[in-house]
Amino acid sequence: MIEEGTVVFYLDEDAVHSGRVIDVIPENGGFTFSIDSYGACEGPYVIASGQIGKTVFFSKKEAEDRLGI
Repeated sequence: MIEEGTVVFYLDEDAVHSGRVIDVIPENGGFTFSIDSYGACEGPYVIASGQIGKTVFFSKKEAEDRLGI
């Protein structure tokens, strides 16, 4: 499970952004979390742990590689 406060990098359109993990909640077979800088007017988006390595990464290089930058 990921720890709150961990810096992650996420894909939004064709750009890489970073933010800190917040609101980690254990779920069956994984967990959900939010990123402090990723959301809309109604609040941060809730992200499933299965998105790690697909749209959320632990390094900027991994995220850029996914985009082919």
